[in-house]
Amino acid sequence: MTALAIVLAVVDACCYAAGARLQHQALHQPTRGATAGLRPAVVRQPRWLAGLALMASGAALHVTALRLAPVTVVQPLGVSGVVVGVLWGLRARRARLGAATGLSLLAVVAGTGAFATLAARITVATSVTATAQLWAGLLVLAMVAGCAGLAGALSGRRRCLAAAIGAGSAYGCMSVLIRAAGEEFTTSGVSLLLCGTLAALALTVLAGFWLVQKAQASGPPEVTVGCLTLVDPFVAVAIGIGLLGEAPGLTPVAVVAGLGCWALALVGVLQISRSTPAPHPRAPAPPREQAVPDPLTRRRHDVGRTLDAFDDLCLRTAGRPAADRTPTPHLRP
Repeated sequence: MTALAIVLAVVDACCYAAGARLQHQALHQPTRGATAGLRPAVVRQPRWLAGLALMASGAALHVTALRLAPVTVVQPLGVSGVVVGVLWGLRARRARLGAATGLSLLAVVAGTGAFATLAARITVATSVTATAQLWAGLLVLAMVAGCAGLAGALSGRRRCLAAAIGAGSAYGCMSVLIRAAGEEFTTSGVSLLLCGTLAALALTVLAGFWLVQKAQASGPPEVTVGCLTLVDPFVAVAIGIGLLGEAPGLTPVAVVAGLGCWALALVGVLQISRSTPAPHPRAPAPPREQAVPDPLTRRRHDVGRTLDAFDDLCLRTAGRPAADRTPTPHLRP
């Protein structure tokens, strides 16, 4: 079952990276009189809707993977989305994979891969208690509120990083709530506790989705996906180990090794963030202004043409040729 969960988690990450790229393109499509961001006109675009469908499909795969393996195994595999996002971005910009970007991807893959392997060895699936849900929700709520405030005060790439970190925190808690809802439904069916968990899950999804859209409107999708890949598993693993007790045999050596792997992935994500150019959408061309003719000038022109036609008619009646009114070029002496 763990092997199937790993495959589903990888496909989920690829779906999310593709959906983020499509939605980013829709958010930055030039629109007259509007800035980049989530607008009513954007959510009706086929590209944005296709990205939303891919993200929803990835979420369904993610839920299935969480039912088959612990949170600490499923979450770190989102690194696959970083690889897909970076390679897609290079192709979109018609750029080559440089040595720095390749080493950054290698650091991200190696760091998160080693982290997932270590987590799989030392963690076991446990039940999610109501007390753990409450503490996890409060901690993540504080982090999301702080990141949202920073995103509102900052601009550009820093806003993208702050919003993506807040979204990653929300999604890390979302994985715990999904597991809790599944366990509560299996144990007690539809109950008051399950309704509360589903309500918290809905708020978490909305907060994460809103912050992701803000991040995509402020920076390239590679940075958004990279931050989500880094923060999401870190928050999920922290909740799993600290609140759910998924690592009963945790040793200081394992802690140092896990933090070292996460730091290696962090360096790779930061390097990708620095090397990826920020989006500069082309502004739509302003409407071409048409000259409005002056009524007085037009009236003088019509009167002059009428008088010239009357003179030609008089000359032809008298048997004389019409006057030649072709303008002569001005010759300099």
